[in-house]
Amino acid sequence: MNDLPLEGIRVLDLTVVWAGPAATQHLADLGAEVIRVESSHRIPSSTRAQPHLTADLVQRMGMLQRMSFPDGQPQPQPYNRSSSFNVLNRNKLSVTMELDTDEGAQAFRELVAMSDIVVENNAQRIGNRLGFTWEVLSAINPKLILCRMPPLGLSGPYADYLGFGAHFEALTGLTWLRAYPDADISQTSPTFHMDDVSPTVAGFMILGALHRRHRTGKGCLVEIPQAETMLHQIGDVVLDQSMNGRSQPSLGNRDRVSAPQGCYPCLGEDQWVVISVRNDAEWAALIDAMGAPEWACAPALATASGRHAQHDHIDQELAQWTRTRSKQAVFHCLQEQGVPAAPVQDEADTFADPQVTHRGLFKPLHQAATGTYNFPRQPYRFSDMPLRWERAAPSLGEDNEYVYLELLGYTQAQYHELLRRGLAGTEYAQERADAAPA
Repeated sequence: MNDLPLEGIRVLDLTVVWAGPAATQHLADLGAEVIRVESSHRIPSSTRAQPHLTADLVQRMGMLQRMSFPDGQPQPQPYNRSSSFNVLNRNKLSVTMELDTDEGAQAFRELVAMSDIVVENNAQRIGNRLGFTWEVLSAINPKLILCRMPPLGLSGPYADYLGFGAHFEALTGLTWLRAYPDADISQTSPTFHMDDVSPTVAGFMILGALHRRHRTGKGCLVEIPQAETMLHQIGDVVLDQSMNGRSQPSLGNRDRVSAPQGCYPCLGEDQWVVISVRNDAEWAALIDAMGAPEWACAPALATASGRHAQHDHIDQELAQWTRTRSKQAVFHCLQEQGVPAAPVQDEADTFADPQVTHRGLFKPLHQAATGTYNFPRQPYRFSDMPLRWERAAPSLGEDNEYVYLELLGYTQAQYHELLRRGLAGTEYAQERADAAPA
């Protein structure tokens, strides 16, 4: 081991979908022992794939789902092959226990007593029903740090409401801001930005709670309402309403300050580049890059207010220039002039990108269920401390024996009794039932 910051810290991971698993993956990368506590009877929505998913069904679900499995083949055991699960759960362990049974609840309580952190991101009523409350868990382990990440908090009229990032983007106002002004708002695709923001907030707050416990010896509850983390991403818009009573219009690709700003067609089919001009100096640089066309040199466009007033006209003319050049040519030309610009890249473009290659952004990991593939590495580095890159996401119940036999001290007879009764396993009960002789 590399003496990572969180070595010796044990985390119980009861998270689902994206935000929660990404938060605990940060902790695993930093050296913590992260144990996913999973059910082999209940399949959490949008976390592990359904066991009976077939290639035909995946194909009918559309391209995104078809690309979620190696070569579009979910079988065997799709729940161990899904890219959406595997990319968020490296360096973790998996144990199966049924928390709604006496045996599972007791095993979980014993794990809580020997752990440092518990993280869950269910709606608060689900977490409460399963006993993930601070009152219950702190009574077992007063030094525990419990991080709860409900979508809308642990209190208030919406506390029990369910949903995904797309729903809460709409609730907090992001969907409205991102909508195109000349299109129906229903055409605005979700970005799931909340799911990407909340894990970093949760990881940072957990580290703060660990530091506090180191000084005081006290555990605590850390509440991360994900919709509130999303709201902070548009805090300037909220403050504008607070100060001026002004509601921001839908801007699409445009900006309140930069003009022009947009996504412009380039040479080739469905090829695009994004460009932003923040001030008059960048506008002058863009004019130089385009060869000082007459339309761009008009005095009315010399100021930001003038460019905002004639944004539609600028977009039309600028698009005529970009569409005769490749997106890479426009990108490099404008960057050399000091104008913010970037190509709109697909995954193949990204894999071939020289900056990505230079930075070593993709690294191979081997998983028994899928083989070896390149994964995006951690988006941070330490100068003298390699981060953990040891194992791919665990298969369901992969570490049952370690948890039950080594950590909890069960005998082989006790453990095999759990397996016999279906209270632990490495496949879903639905599969076991289908495989059982008639």
